[in-house]
Amino acid sequence: MVTLPRRDRLPAEAAQGLDRDERVTAWAEMSGGGFAVTTPRGLWLPSGPDRRERLDWHLIDRAVWRSPMLALTVAVPRGELGGALVIEELPARVVAVANPRRLPPEVRLRVTRSVWYAEDQRLRSSAGVRIVARRVSGQDGLTWHLRFAAGVDPDDPLLRAEAIRLLDATRRNVCPRPR
Repeated sequence: MVTLPRRDRLPAEAAQGLDRDERVTAWAEMSGGGFAVTTPRGLWLPSGPDRRERLDWHLIDRAVWRSPMLALTVAVPRGELGGALVIEELPARVVAVANPRRLPPEVRLRVTRSVWYAEDQRLRSSAGVRIVARRVSGQDGLTWHLRFAAGVDPDDPLLRAEAIRLLDATRRNVCPRPR
């Protein structure tokens, strides 16, 4: 069900392709045609003629608005380590927005709200790993992410073991178990 205040009525074509139970929280017309739509699950963007893709909030690492451009840094899962997703950031994706409406502040709010904890940890190498706990819409609990710094080999067994140790210590310190 799509509900917005009367003054900001969503065009029917902007809702096409959304999951039936998704609720639109903001939308904008894109410069190249089509619509960007936010829901509690993610940001829907045009991805071709009559096609859209959803970027889940917990996989958007950064969103920067500089009118009329929205730059999104999205992470993709590259595996699992110690019960956390190992993610890699893709190059920033920049989209041009013709009429932003409430889209930029809604994107910022949703990305920010999804991050529960984030901290850079130093590994024995000269670089480190970013440990992030994020909320995922529709799921209980937190999803943990590990993002190795540029130049760090995420397949190095010693660095992987150290990252797991740091992740476990972070979980214990940040989310202590009740006694």
